[in-house]
Amino acid sequence: MINTTFFLLLITALVDWYAVFRDHYRLRYVTKPLVLILLIVWFTRSGGWEGSGVFFGVALIFSLFGDIFLLKGLLKVQPGFFQWGLVSFLIAQIAYVIGFNQPRPLLSFPSLGIVIAVALVSFFNGGRLIGSLNAKPANQKLVLPVTIYMIVISLMLASALNTLLRDDWLGSAALLSAFGATLFYISDSILAHDKFSQPIRTAEMLVTITYHLAQIGIIAAYLAHSVPLWIPY
Repeated sequence: MINTTFFLLLITALVDWYAVFRDHYRLRYVTKPLVLILLIVWFTRSGGWEGSGVFFGVALIFSLFGDIFLLKGLLKVQPGFFQWGLVSFLIAQIAYVIGFNQPRPLLSFPSLGIVIAVALVSFFNGGRLIGSLNAKPANQKLVLPVTIYMIVISLMLASALNTLLRDDWLGSAALLSAFGATLFYISDSILAHDKFSQPIRTAEMLVTITYHLAQIGIIAAYLAHSVPLWIPY
């Protein structure tokens, strides 16, 4: 797993963080999509496209589309790209949900507890966001798609946390999946509240760092779960 592509991925992510810090949005035309491209290459070279890995690969591809649609420079010219980015990440989250639930896990009281806990967090987290959307007539059309996205990313988080209870997931892989999914949820929450509720200082930097660590964490988790031997090359 730890190969040349992985190190290029980390270096590109650091350069992208620098671009965000310096507000070099033109540099991000290259660095932002390149991080996901390298992540896809790393996933592919590590043997990820096998079995349920197809769903994780599809999630990465649609995440790449989402990253492109949500480029700051493009949104300045075409604000409508935000909806396309939302749809792209919605598909990515659905793919992650399916991937994490292959094979279908057995329901239990602990797993039900995870679902309830995530649902409660999302209820309180989303209530303020939906209220902010409803407060502005121009944003009311986003209430339904944002609500759907919140439900799906909550399912993704619950599915990832549930790997901690599954016998077919190694402890280290399950911890990585929980780490990655939690950061993904945090990243999207910061982005949504900053855009629609109340501006958050350094929001773009926080969103970028948590998002990259989330994607790397989730993919590393799946690889650790499904590909027991990696040959660096």
